Amino acid sequence: MKLSRLIPLLLVSCMARNAAADGLVDTLVKRFAESDFVFTRVSSNASLPPLAKVAATGYSQAEFSNPDGGASGTTAQQSTFSQYVLVPIPLTKRDALVIGEWTDSTHFDLDNAGVDDLDVLSVSVPIGWARQMNPAWQLGAFVAPLGHRTSEDDWYWETLGGVFARYVHDERFAWVFGVYFDVAPLEDFYVPYLGATFLLNDRWTINAIMPWPSITYAPSTKTMFRLGVSPSGTSWSVQPGVREPRVDFSAWNFGLAFEKRLWKNLWFGAEAGVSGLRGLSFAGDEWQDVETQLSRTGYAMISVNFRPGGFKEN
Repeated sequence: MKLSRLIPLLLVSCMARNAAADGLVDTLVKRFAESDFVFTRVSSNASLPPLAKVAATGYSQAEFSNPDGGASGTTAQQSTFSQYVLVPIPLTKRDALVIGEWTDSTHFDLDNAGVDDLDVLSVSVPIGWARQMNPAWQLGAFVAPLGHRTSEDDWYWETLGGVFARYVHDERFAWVFGVYFDVAPLEDFYVPYLGATFLLNDRWTINAIMPWPSITYAPSTKTMFRLGVSPSGTSWSVQPGVREPRVDFSAWNFGLAFEKRLWKNLWFGAEAGVSGLRGLSFAGDEWQDVETQLSRTGYAMISVNFRPGGFKEN
């Protein structure tokens, strides 16, 4: 499906979610306001991260390389449609449970690969926990069983998860520590999550957090720009005869994103940039003559999301 045809679908889907979620979000915001949780200590135009999102992403055609660096003639083009919903539930004044659902439909258009085009459906039910230890320290952890299925195979699973901590040094500066992991049948992936966030003023926020740093500029409470790195989740491994692709969050997107408030908590977003270290790798002796990574490619994404928090007209 072309991205241009997905825009009305994205808008209608998220408008329905927005209408249904307003009452729930108002209740949750009130309960968090009465809790000990500290989200921000100073005024900022930037809205909180989205609790629901629908997105369509397209990647330009990329070519596999031979071990000697020469062209292989094998190419892949990818398109993805995804959505998720997260619901934070205060349990006590210092503890909260986060539950959600995530689905992703990905199509790989392969040429000269010796295998058919590939469609993958992925689903997950993430569960997380957060605790406000004291006014300065927050702790959190999550686990997300992630299932995949192609048109020819049964369901199989990998597990995502992480443990994180946040220390608020002062009103504008906070340290972030943690580790993220991805345990999968073909390969496990672990990465430290370390850095700091700094609110320069109500418009500028620096997230110097590895491995996904970014800079956010919000000139008003209705407009945001973000330049930085984010996990793309668009690398897949396929074993001939098994065809078990998996998400590989070691891949990244580097791009510029723009978001505009449409109505209340409903936002429209557009993003474009370069995707790196991603690919459709093939595990097995039959594919030793093909390198496991695709070349860097461009990508474009459109999205509609639901962001919590108050809003003022400015």
